[in-house]
Amino acid sequence: MKDVLSSKNYNKKVKLKCIVSGKSIAPYCVPRKIVIECTPAENMSCSKCKFNKNKILEILPTNENILQFIDIQTTTMFGTIQKMFSILCWFTYEIKEMQNVERLFIIPQTNNKIRNKLNIAPISYYAGIGIDVNTSYLMEGYTTLYPKDQTSFELTKEKHKELMQFNKSDLSVENIYDYLDKLYLSYAHNITKIYDRFDLHLAVDLAFRSVLSFKFDNEIVHKGWMDIMIIGDTRCGKGYVAEKLAAHFNLGEVISGDNISFAGLVGGLQQYNKQWVITWGKIPLNDCGLVIIDEASEIKTEDWTRLSRIRSEGIAEITKINTQSTHARTRVIFISNPILKTIANYSYGIQALVDIVKAPEDIARFDYVLVVAHNEVEIKDINRRRELVKEIYTKKLEQDLILWTWSKSQDEIMFSSEATQLIYDISIKLSKIYTFSIPLIQGENIRIKLAKIAIAFAARLYSHKQNGKYLFVDKIHVECAYHFLNLIYKKNSCGYYAMSKLQNTQELYSTEKDFSAFEKYLKAFTLHRVEICKCLLVNNALTVNDISEHVNLDKEIAREIISKLLINSCIIKRGNIYVKVPAFVNWLKHKILENEKGGF
Repeated sequence: MKDVLSSKNYNKKVKLKCIVSGKSIAPYCVPRKIVIECTPAENMSCSKCKFNKNKILEILPTNENILQFIDIQTTTMFGTIQKMFSILCWFTYEIKEMQNVERLFIIPQTNNKIRNKLNIAPISYYAGIGIDVNTSYLMEGYTTLYPKDQTSFELTKEKHKELMQFNKSDLSVENIYDYLDKLYLSYAHNITKIYDRFDLHLAVDLAFRSVLSFKFDNEIVHKGWMDIMIIGDTRCGKGYVAEKLAAHFNLGEVISGDNISFAGLVGGLQQYNKQWVITWGKIPLNDCGLVIIDEASEIKTEDWTRLSRIRSEGIAEITKINTQSTHARTRVIFISNPILKTIANYSYGIQALVDIVKAPEDIARFDYVLVVAHNEVEIKDINRRRELVKEIYTKKLEQDLILWTWSKSQDEIMFSSEATQLIYDISIKLSKIYTFSIPLIQGENIRIKLAKIAIAFAARLYSHKQNGKYLFVDKIHVECAYHFLNLIYKKNSCGYYAMSKLQNTQELYSTEKDFSAFEKYLKAFTLHRVEICKCLLVNNALTVNDISEHVNLDKEIAREIISKLLINSCIIKRGNIYVKVPAFVNWLKHKILENEKGGF
């Protein structure tokens, strides 16, 4: 298989013994014969145009352009035909004949034994219908580049010159954000129709501009693509902005709540001709691309855990009788409503994340989380007439900028030494500011998240070296990334910064003298005083039942103890449990040691 997929065989006929391990549920129906007619404007002369008379164009299965019609919308058909056949004038088209194409997952077969160490199933396309799953075939075909992933973009001198329109890296952070504000205002007027939501447009836009992998200070980051969450009230436009930008860029796929099952996302077993076969879900089918998952609150707790390998390694794996795996290096935008219906029902909006994704390790995999609330934009500002705003860039140019980013290998992404050092400095700063009770910012890995966001800003601004060969991340892009994290986490509707500040203050000022009131309260427990201290020390997470069962006290008394601990800043609540502040742990150790000496 490796030899067949080698670059030396690009666009050459190859043969391969293989087994079809899965295929799309329904075949694609793509054009085979297209009639093109030139329709020039009155002041244009098209006498030399090759389309000045009706011309029939045939797309044969051996033509790699057939893949251009996979997964496209009807609205983009015109542009696809125009680009494919280099038509420079006005024209009309009519599809005269269609053909079927099936998407297949294949694994190699040698001497009737499957030999594939990782069981990675490459994607193939078959022009026709009727391929059976779990069946051995001798296939003949061509290896080529899939037109919608990161491997197919070719940067020409002309394209580089066009992309230079995006280059704004010589600006200050403030000026860059002013530029983006104008850009997203144009998006709001012409594409999304969602106004005064700068942070929402920015959060979605940056997710499109992450890369597959990169090197940071000689450390290879294998998971360079982004995984983000947007949580917000209904009718805030979060899903609409994501969906409309995906349509505008003509990249990415939107999944509704109907496909939110694990099988819909990753894959599962289906019966085909009385045999059970593996079919892959939306995330692996969009390998190297982007998926927007709406209604993410419908994902079950156990399914978040089952998504771990996809989110951390980019490998989709289904284990039944045999284990099958395939690449799933897919940028993902999760979109969800809060479980408690509105963000206002939470003391801090970021706490809504804990209701949706329970496990801390699953929360930590998000590169950033945006919280939006309905009251952030005044009703009078939503319901008013708007002046027309000119579109700044064409759809094709916007798409080319993203495809340029996706085309960059890890060796084609450069960090300046100033950017590298600043990432380290800001990482230390952020880890001191934000609490790890919601593990979005942790000292252990925030440098990687910061580097990803800095890359996205550099890509958005077409920051490059050697005429676009390298994507270049400089100090200014790191500063933009730092500003972005503070922008979304200091928002009132999010409250991550405010919550962190409160918890850090509690832990900082919880010294031994603060616990004197609780010590006075404990003296009322003549018989159970030491056992209460031992119970509080040995249990890392505290509940009413823990105290009641350990010390053999009524639950009402246990609740009173919890209340006193909270009042005296001995413990704080994290999710559904209570945890001790560090100073109180030291105080407990000291009191138990004091008791052994006969002094407590």
